[in-house]
Amino acid sequence: MVAPVFTDEELEGLRRFPEIGREDLFRFFTLAPADVAFVGPGRGRGPADRLGLAVAA
Repeated sequence: MVAPVFTDEELEGLRRFPEIGREDLFRFFTLAPADVAFVGPGRGRGPADRLGLAVAA
């Protein structure tokens, strides 16, 4: 017999997006100037490389 890992409430919370405010959106999803310089095209990176780096940062 398999025991459930999550309760029904926990599963419901995992299946929807969390509430996040505007300030938190900017803080967590805006690149810092150092990140922008690292990802910038001046380092010989193409658009796909820059997108991958930006997502990973």
